[in-house]
Amino acid sequence: MRVAAATILSLLAGCATLAPPAAEDDWPARREALQALDAWVLDGRVAVAAGEDGFSGGLRWAQRSDGSEIRISGPMGGSLIWIHEGDNNVVAIGEQPPLAEGEADRMLERLLGTGKGLPVAEMRYWVVGVPAPGVPADEMLSDDRRLASLAQSGWQVRYDRYENVGALLLPSRMEMTTEGLRLRVIVSGWDLAP
Repeated sequence: MRVAAATILSLLAGCATLAPPAAEDDWPARREALQALDAWVLDGRVAVAAGEDGFSGGLRWAQRSDGSEIRISGPMGGSLIWIHEGDNNVVAIGEQPPLAEGEADRMLERLLGTGKGLPVAEMRYWVVGVPAPGVPADEMLSDDRRLASLAQSGWQVRYDRYENVGALLLPSRMEMTTEGLRLRVIVSGWDLAP
């Protein structure tokens, strides 16, 4: 009798765990789960092409519920660009001190040569493979029910490869383009418990 009671208690304890992830073919449920993901770290590389100019570097994106911190580093590891998007948007370019929000946007526009900054608030969703919620988007799914591409906020995002990260399927290679600007991102690692 004690064995049976212990078995029942352990089974009941197992029922209290998190619900299993959405089925791979249930895109709306997976989209909702990924849009709710509010803390992660992405490590990888980024190549930026703006007109005939461009640069590449290491990429570290730390996302928290209160904002994004993006660092693009050069070949020797020094910061080329540091962006903190949250209550007080801050951008630092190279060794310059952080710039105020309006100055930061103008500096990014000049650096990228596009006349516009980066939509970091939307991009934080794009890099995990979903459109930003509450903003109109056109989605195209692949035959295996993964997001193949999306158009949102004047940008086109194409997903070339995914990888399993824990119970989730996250992008490992993507390209984001808008008029005069292209960003290619290759992910070397995801951390979902930063």
